[in-house]
Amino acid sequence: MKMQRLLRATLCAALVAAAPAWAESPPGDFSRLSSQYAAWAGGKSNADAIVNGMRGGSSITLVTAAPDRSVSIAGFTPAAAMGYGQIRSALATAQQSLARMGISHPTAEQIQAALIGGEITLPNGSSRQVAGAIGARGVAPVALR
Repeated sequence: MKMQRLLRATLCAALVAAAPAWAESPPGDFSRLSSQYAAWAGGKSNADAIVNGMRGGSSITLVTAAPDRSVSIAGFTPAAAMGYGQIRSALATAQQSLARMGISHPTAEQIQAALIGGEITLPNGSSRQVAGAIGARGVAPVALR
């Protein structure tokens, strides 16, 4: 009887400790976010990299190809790991920021700048400095044209 109580108490403690993680990451959040932003991010692999990197605070590498076959590569590391709600908000902010500038299919460099700050080249060839939706630990943009 004593062993059963101890086992129940241990199980309850484990469930209470795990509850915040369950509340923050409902099943499918990663897939939902990645699918929602795949077209904007230049493909599912980029969207997966963004969501995964922002979630874990780990490095993110993006590669996009333009209709003229030019390739844009950008890499950065978010300042800290983020919850799914924060990721959703940051991606929505970045997407809206670029849309206001007339950019609906951004390059890797434009996505990077919209997320962590930097200079964005606009469709008319001019550029604009943006603050970014999140912070970054390191920035490594590369452009191949």
